[in-house]
Parts: sequence; C-alpha cells; structure tokens
Amino acid sequence: MARKAKIIKVGLDFDGVVAYNPFRVIRAPITTFKRKVLKIKRLKFFLPKYGWQIFLWRILHESSVFPADGVELLKKMVAKREIEVYLITARYDCLNQNLDKWLNKYNLKKLFKSVIVNINNEQPHEFKRRIITEKKCNFFVEDNLDIVEFLDRNCTVPVCWIYNLVDKAFFKRPGFSCLREALLWIKEQKV
Repeated sequence: MARKAKIIKVGLDFDGVVAYNPFRVIRAPITTFKRKVLKIKRLKFFLPKYGWQIFLWRILHESSVFPADGVELLKKMVAKREIEVYLITARYDCLNQNLDKWLNKYNLKKLFKSVIVNINNEQPHEFKRRIITEKKCNFFVEDNLDIVEFLDRNCTVPVCWIYNLVDKAFFKRPGFSCLREALLWIKEQKV
C-alpha cells in the first residue's frame, strides 16, 4: 500500500504576503532610521488606541488592495492537498472586519484551514511565534523583516521573507520577491 504524502503546514501573513500592499516600500527606510539613527534595538510595535489612530491604521491597511502574485498557485497547491494553509495575521482587533471583507471579496476565506487574527492585540512578533508553534507549521511566510529576524531566533521553522525592491536595497538577506516564489521553494523542500 502506498504511503500517504505528508501535508505541509504553511503559515502565511496577510498584508504584503497574501494581499499586495504598496505601502510596504516605506518600511525599510523607517526600520533603518530606527536602528541606525535612533539606535532602537528593541522590537515593539505601535498599538493604536484612540479613534483617530485607529482611523489612520485602517487607512494604511486598506492599501492591501488585491491578491498578491502567487495566490493562484496557492489555490492549486491547496486543491491538490500539497499544503494546508493557516492565515496568521497580527492585525489588531480593530482591523478584523476589514480582513473578513477582503477575504470574502476575493473568495479566499475557504482556502485557509483557519484564519487566526490577533484579537487580543498582542505584540505581532510574539503572537505569530505562539500561533506558528500551536499550529505546528512547517514553514511561515512573512514580509516584515523585523518579525522574520525575531522568528528566525525564536522558532524552529524556516521563515520565508517576502521583500520588495526597497527592502532589497537596504537589507542583504536571502528572500523571495513574491508569494509565488516562496511557495515554489516550499514545494521543493522535504518535510
């Protein structure tokens, strides 16, 4: 009797990985300024608390306008049962409604084994580390380099970094230009 192939569990970030987000290009200059000029080494993400902050946060996250390059391959891999996919987004609770609308608009919600949202407003890197461990993911795909570096140090799973052209100019780290490239690499790995 033939052995059933093991399904690879893949965790995916949302903004910048599943959804293309053009505002990602500003992250590298901000990170470089924070690290080199302000000498801030501690990883801590801003949590919007007031109405105007939440409003601005929603505008920034509404810029995740359409599915990223690779979503069609993702659909095929899920349909063939090559991978089991978890959407692990550290979006704070105030952005959850927008996420549901976006996933429904592109008919992607059923693609994921589960959609896990940061409803308790944990620090994004800590939230993702916890969920990756709980779901026993074999791989995680992320576009935020600060989170990638944290997960590299604090998780045992390979983390695939999705970069943009500005990121690539600032940081010399292996990565992938889009979700499609990361998925093709994951497909080649032996788990």
